[in-house]
Amino acid sequence: MIKVDQSYQVSGSVIAIQSDETHYYFANNIGEIFDVKHKSAQLNKYLLLDHEPSPLHLFQKGAAFSKHGHVLYSANPKGSCALCAKVPVNSEPDTTKNNSIVPLANHETALLLRGHDQRAEVMQFCGQKSQYIFTGGSDGKVYMYSVDSGGILMSLKPNPDYISHITINPQGNLMAYASFDKSFTLLDIRHQKELLMSYPGDVIEDSAFYKESNFVYAIGRDGVSYTYDRKKNIFSKKAIFSSWPSCCVIEESDRFAIVGTRGGFLHIVKLSDNTMLSTFKLDQKGIASLHIDGSKLLVGFETGWTYVIDMYAYVDEFSQAISVKNFKIAKRFLDQNIFLAIHPISQVFEDAWDEILNDILNQLSSGNAHNALEVAAPFLVDEDRKNELNFMFQKQKEFEKFTLAIQNKNFFDAYSLLERNPFLSKTDNARKLELFFIKAFAEAKKMIFADPLRNEAKAQEILKPFYSVPAKKEMIFSLMKHYTVFLNADSYIKEKNFKDYFLLSQEHPFLKNEEMYKKVCTLAESAIKKITLMAHDRLYDEAMEGIKQILAFLPYKEELTAIATKIQREKKLIAVIASSNMTQAYELINAYPELEELQEFVDFEKSFDDTLSKAMEAVAKGEIKQTQNILAAYTTLPIFKPKIRECIRQASYNKLASLLHEQNIAMAKTIASYYLKEFGKDDEYLKLMKKHGLEN
Repeated sequence: MIKVDQSYQVSGSVIAIQSDETHYYFANNIGEIFDVKHKSAQLNKYLLLDHEPSPLHLFQKGAAFSKHGHVLYSANPKGSCALCAKVPVNSEPDTTKNNSIVPLANHETALLLRGHDQRAEVMQFCGQKSQYIFTGGSDGKVYMYSVDSGGILMSLKPNPDYISHITINPQGNLMAYASFDKSFTLLDIRHQKELLMSYPGDVIEDSAFYKESNFVYAIGRDGVSYTYDRKKNIFSKKAIFSSWPSCCVIEESDRFAIVGTRGGFLHIVKLSDNTMLSTFKLDQKGIASLHIDGSKLLVGFETGWTYVIDMYAYVDEFSQAISVKNFKIAKRFLDQNIFLAIHPISQVFEDAWDEILNDILNQLSSGNAHNALEVAAPFLVDEDRKNELNFMFQKQKEFEKFTLAIQNKNFFDAYSLLERNPFLSKTDNARKLELFFIKAFAEAKKMIFADPLRNEAKAQEILKPFYSVPAKKEMIFSLMKHYTVFLNADSYIKEKNFKDYFLLSQEHPFLKNEEMYKKVCTLAESAIKKITLMAHDRLYDEAMEGIKQILAFLPYKEELTAIATKIQREKKLIAVIASSNMTQAYELINAYPELEELQEFVDFEKSFDDTLSKAMEAVAKGEIKQTQNILAAYTTLPIFKPKIRECIRQASYNKLASLLHEQNIAMAKTIASYYLKEFGKDDEYLKLMKKHGLEN
């Protein structure tokens, strides 16, 4: 079912995993971290603290590694709430003269983070360079810190209950977090804007962003799988897990989520429809952490074991079998490694399904159920397909009746069967049936066009087998009564006068049932696809020219107008960005939010990110004026006002906290007055006053 390349065992529960080009890193729930070289069995252990901390929960997300060499851990030495330390690089653990290990907390670069009332519950690194930290606590608070200084950069209004998890998107501009009050929040970090605040009725255990962060995947402790489409604001919620899910990751193609549970199960979830693709039980209980490193899936257990699973095992053999369409052999390798089902090459396997289904349906139509089952066997990993095939096999008699009706040219029975059993429309017989009518209708039409008076009876005789079919009777009647309309329609098509053809079709809707109408529409849809691709590639002039050429296809006028409008807006935004007109650029974005995804705008926003990074340094130091000066260019833009306000508030708070710590009461009073005037007596202010005995 799977191939485990390596396995490691440490003490405690493995609650966090990370990797780089040469090493794997693990953190357990009892204050220890480990590293090991790839393909090596020699683990190095490092202590985080100089005392044995109270163990974290076996499944607590109380540790995290950055991609840039730091580890974050829930700890409270000297009244702190978390520890941030550098991970030793390719070295043995530091030891003292008596050979005891020197804790990482004692290194001069280690930072103690302060803010939460107790140890932080959950934590994550953030930013392209992992330069920020987010923590959530039992106090319901979420804090943002600087990795360089440990200074607080942002704090959110407290939730009424513990924070259960925090997830940051790869770009570092979005955060999803949840609480034990069953709330789930999505925050735009860059603009300090709440994008979503919902109550799914479940405590969210973990989540992950995918598809350029336009979607969020989440798992709830009640066994529920969630997908959220940010653009359409649509939640999908399905109870598909039999045991408590604990952690999740998204594989590299963004098509599947891998979910671990407290019961030791691994599940593969298809994100397109939020359904279970596969599930299997591992020989260890309690999956506490998951991490993907290229082709490897690292699974951390509450028992201290970590498995390194090769997700691409047998991929060469699998690819070879698929390339020659030997799906039976391909299935054998799929049985040996279920993760091949989510490898990009498996898409070829998926794409072959329509062709295979056609073969299966033809076998059933011929009464060859055994052959149909043999053809289907390699594709029955997917539960939906398995259910679809079971249904088809139950309806085998209808397939055989349908085949017989067509062979006997009993069109009334054939169309009746088709109407009662829509699944028959996927068969070759259904296509044959329709072809009988198309040919008969075309021949009858040709005869009437040649001589309406003499040939009407002959045309009726040709179409006689279809008179009893309700779906065709009206069209036959229309031809006999309005043959001149059909004649004009054909003439317009020959002249490529599509505008008048579609006007005629609007006036006489029965023309839309003719095969020619469908062909013309297919031609338009193909052209629109090309135009859309041109617009995507910034070939705006070519796209606009293409739109002009097919504007005569009236049913598509609204769609073409929308494409043309989008092109004009994109061109305008690109021109505004080129002229560095920041105000107008954001006015356009405010008016047309869909333009946010334009690459030119994404690049343009990086200038604010750079400015914000500089401002954050000042915020951490409590430099109020410096923070204001750095962000001054953005103060007139409504979209940035909430973020700028939060930066100035946090800088003011940090300055006030520093002055109170130094017992500079006179200056502290000045800053306190400013804080109260601008931001009011908020939760953070009251907590700070209480800490220094200044509640009144």
